[in-house]
Amino acid sequence: MKLTASDIARLAEGTLRGDGALHISGAAQLDKAGPSDLSFLADPALAAAASGSKAGCLLVPTGSDEQFKDFTGTLIFTKNPKYAFMLALRLVEKEKRPLPAPGVHPSAVVAASALVGKEVHIGPLAVIEDGAEISDKAVIGAQCYVGRNAKVGREARLYPGVKIMDGCEIGAEAILHAGVVIGSDGYGYLSPRGAHEKIPQLGRVVVEGRVEIGANTTIDRAALDITLIGGGTKIDNLVHIAHNVKVGKHCLIMAEAGIAGSVVLGDNVIIGGQAAISDHVTIGENSVVMGKTGVMSNLPANQIVFGHLARPRLLAMKIEALLGKLPEMHKAIHKIQKKLGMQ
Repeated sequence: MKLTASDIARLAEGTLRGDGALHISGAAQLDKAGPSDLSFLADPALAAAASGSKAGCLLVPTGSDEQFKDFTGTLIFTKNPKYAFMLALRLVEKEKRPLPAPGVHPSAVVAASALVGKEVHIGPLAVIEDGAEISDKAVIGAQCYVGRNAKVGREARLYPGVKIMDGCEIGAEAILHAGVVIGSDGYGYLSPRGAHEKIPQLGRVVVEGRVEIGANTTIDRAALDITLIGGGTKIDNLVHIAHNVKVGKHCLIMAEAGIAGSVVLGDNVIIGGQAAISDHVTIGENSVVMGKTGVMSNLPANQIVFGHLARPRLLAMKIEALLGKLPEMHKAIHKIQKKLGMQ
């Protein structure tokens, strides 16, 4: 990383104390940082930990001069040290994990009718089908598949093994990690004669810009319309999103969550790991579904919910109905106990 402490201070919009010409060659945790490394400490109350650090440059909170007076290295005082450190890490990432060079690998198969933009990378054994569109500066990793009439937006990145099925669309600057499948058929069947008969899934998936999708996550195409993932949403590994789901903007969906068909998530919803959302449920904006929680009915905006235990259906429904009355029942029992002199 060819930066000085002064460069980092400008990046962090911070105030420098110490050697502005100090060369920064890397970034590390506070206890492992060396004389040419950048590190950070967000909590001034933990300033004592900095005294034993060998970090050459340290990002610390604005107004914490006194707490760090004994630190011998270079200090940068900034409003949000952790965020400033993240910005620096982006520069490190560009150096240590650069994007592959533009070009089409000889083993890739690109249909003659596909439209490939400028400075696109298409890796080994990738397949780009008829009518597909790959926008400028997109990266299509090894063994990726982009189906007929599918679209990949500008500067989107598909890591190795990603599958974008026919007609689906990936927005600009989206990141899809290895093994992601976009546009597999929705899980729809009818059983009019005792056997399960497949309902054709003719819709598509639209992933808007700056979405990130973790490894081996699957998002099903809609039956007729679209499955939508709103801009800025971040999805973890091993998540399943079923057909016709509408996910709002800037949502967070954690690992192994399952979202059944036709669910609607408002903007800024958080779904915890291994949570399960039943079909045709609407979850209002800014709500949080904590890990391993089952949601079986609509949830208003700005809610935080937790907890689900599997019981026989009728018993479970009875218990759920009674749970809402527990505060009232507890109050009544308390009054009875008081009258009986039991308290």
